[in-house]
Formats: sequence, structure tokens, C-alpha cells
Amino acid sequence: MFGLDAHRTSLLPELEALGAKTILVLASASQKAVADELTASVPGGRAQSWEFTRSRSVAEQVSRAHAHAVREQIDCLVAVGSGAAIHTARETALRGGLPLVALPTSYAGAEFVSPPDAAADHREKTRPAKRSSAADPRTVIYDPTLTVGLPDHVTGRSALRALAHGVDILCTPGASPVAVMMAEEGIHELADGAPDTILHPYGMVGRSRTQYGSYLTAAALAVTAPGPHRTLTEVVEQACGLRHTDVHIVLLPYLLAETGTKRPQDLARVAAALGCNDAVQGVIDLARDIGAPQSLRDLGMTPAELDAAIKAVRHAETPASDTQLDPEALAALVGDSYHGKGCTGL
Repeated sequence: MFGLDAHRTSLLPELEALGAKTILVLASASQKAVADELTASVPGGRAQSWEFTRSRSVAEQVSRAHAHAVREQIDCLVAVGSGAAIHTARETALRGGLPLVALPTSYAGAEFVSPPDAAADHREKTRPAKRSSAADPRTVIYDPTLTVGLPDHVTGRSALRALAHGVDILCTPGASPVAVMMAEEGIHELADGAPDTILHPYGMVGRSRTQYGSYLTAAALAVTAPGPHRTLTEVVEQACGLRHTDVHIVLLPYLLAETGTKRPQDLARVAAALGCNDAVQGVIDLARDIGAPQSLRDLGMTPAELDAAIKAVRHAETPASDTQLDPEALAALVGDSYHGKGCTGL
């Protein structure tokens, strides 16, 4: 569901449609005021809030939230927040067999896309990644007003992450035509909408378009097998301990440039979706415009971690197989992305 102020106008009807009697509103600390407002809006005192805390592990958060839900006889979850909070709510819903209503406050697509470790066992390339429908939200409410106040650096990273979802689909052999159409439209909306969210912090047009684009790319990725870019990102992430999301958006233009040496048609599709002639330069320009990180060094990677990442990439078979690129070429692009060296499209 999409709409201005939809978190106020649409949540109660959805809870009634689900037959919810006792509701737990799980929210990140930054969304406490929203969570309190939503809790108070449910008549009869049937809702209570539960705060997601980043200092705790996801597994611990899920265990605590599940125990609370059982103790309070909760029969429906509402999640308000960005990726980490929504992932926690999805796992809690799955463990308790509870329906979930998600209200995302960033653009990373956590309402549809599982984190890398959750998808690690589902790497069959011949069909879409398996997902448990019990962990999917019954309803997702996209309200651009909930993204107001999101720091620019978070906006930039989550928007580029959403765009990377779309690029993955366009670079995945065998992606369905419907997923490709959704990815192309999503990339277009993100490329136009994300810069506007930075230029106009309280404007709703850019935020609405960015939300819509993030929905399209995330929903399409959720029914598409993991793309060729994902495995390389995971190898680098595991070697240096950085977040998958951050690593992926830094590697994206470098991976695109190398992908174009084997499959130039993929670059052409990405460029068309971006509305430019050069897909690689288009991604670089967008990252700069929205303040997304452009080098692994910017993310805090140390020289020792870079060496470890390059060594891991050289010895890992899956990224070379998935991307159809030589291990040395992959190692070189990781080195270039650490220094933020320019890369060129084809």
C-alpha cells in the first residue's frame, strides 16, 4: 500500500482484516515516537511496543521478541524501521507463526529481501531462491512521511542498495521477463527520485518515487535466483567484516565494468534503465549525487583487510564461476574499489 500518511490511515483497517486482537509494534529507537503513536491508536489498549536495539545480535533480538510475544499472547506483529528492525520482525514472525505488517523507513528492501546469511543455503541457480512465506509481511505500507529525517548518508546507501537489487536482476541470466520489467522501472524511479530526496529533505515527490522504485526492485529480486554479483560481495564481506550492503554498493560499478567484458548487453539494459549512455558512469554519478560511499577505504577497510579480501577472492571458485570472470580480474577490481580508482563502462 502506498500513500501519504498511510501509516495513520491504513494500519488499523489492515489489522482488522487480519483479525488481530493483541498487537506488538516492533520499532527501531529512531521510530519510537511513531511506534508510540501507532500503539496508542489501536483501541482497547490491545497494542504494545517493543524496541529493537542495535547493540544486540539479531538472534538474541528474535529470541527476546518471540519470548515476549508468547508471554503476552501476541497474535500480530507490526514492524516500523529500516533493514535490521524489519529483518528481526520477519524472523520473529516466522518463529511464532504470526502475521506481520511492515512499515519500512528506508529503501533497502528488507521487507522482501532476506539478508545474505539467511539466503546462503538457497543457491540453486536454476530457479528462484526459496523463501518461507511465513516470514513475508502480509501487508507492506509505504508512507514517504516515515522517511523524513532519515540521515542523508543512510538515504544514499539504502537507495543505491535498492538500485543494486535491480542491477543484479538485469545481470542474472534466466531472470523472468516480469522481474526484468520491474527492475528496469525500479532503477528508473530510483535514479530520478533518490537525488530529489537529498535536494528536498521535506519533499514527498522524490521520496515517493524512491519508495516505489525500492519496492519494485526488492519484490523482483525476491522471486529471482541470487545474481552473479552477490557471491563476490559475500566473499569480500566475510574476509573483512564489513556490512554486505555497503560492500555491494561500492563494488557495483566495478562489477558492472567487468561484467560488460563478457555480457555487454547487460550494461546496455542498465544504461537504458538509468537513462544514460554509460551504465558504469551513471552508477558512479548517482552514488556521488546521493552521497553513497565510493571506496572500500571510505567504509573503514584497512590495508590488511584488503589483502585478506583479495586473497579470498583469488581462492574462491564460486564468484569466478558465477560472474564468468577470471579470479585475477576480480581481485584487481577489489583493489581498485578500495582506492576508489575510476572504472569505465563499455
